Amino acid sequence: MNRIKNLIFETSLSASEIHPEEMGAVYRKATLSMMMACLVCEQAIQKISNVPKNEIAFILGTHFGEVDSTLEFLSTYNETQIARPILFQNSLHNSTLGFTSIQLGLTGPALTVSTDHETERASMLLADTFLETNPYVMLCFVDYIPEPLIPFYLERFPFLKNSLNRATCLLYSRD
Repeated sequence: MNRIKNLIFETSLSASEIHPEEMGAVYRKATLSMMMACLVCEQAIQKISNVPKNEIAFILGTHFGEVDSTLEFLSTYNETQIARPILFQNSLHNSTLGFTSIQLGLTGPALTVSTDHETERASMLLADTFLETNPYVMLCFVDYIPEPLIPFYLERFPFLKNSLNRATCLLYSRD
């Protein structure tokens, strides 16, 4: 165990560095979490561009999932009494993983981890396990919270002060 010693690339991006209006059509219906995760993971993939996409395991760690989309889904439902499928599908925790996997053409194992205070630890343990069967593991942490809600989230999760509205990608190799 403990194969995740081999960190070969790390990068990070904050929500303030994203300009959705400048992103291509592919990102039109993407959330900020999706955009951030996709952009940092794309940088990692470029470091191992010769590796087949099925040999890269992908783990996305998130404490809260798609808060913005969830709020939009719930608000729309409250106002219209109609549960809009497009809003619902983007409100799921694993929608960021799915979007990023599709955009980057990843076909290896992929899982979303969201375990409250243990998200980072659980994600790292899973990365270690994935390295038993995959030569590379890409681990992305992302949490976007709308600015007005940040004080409420930090009240309960003060340890996230430096990671909210940010995506970080770590790329590990087995060898």
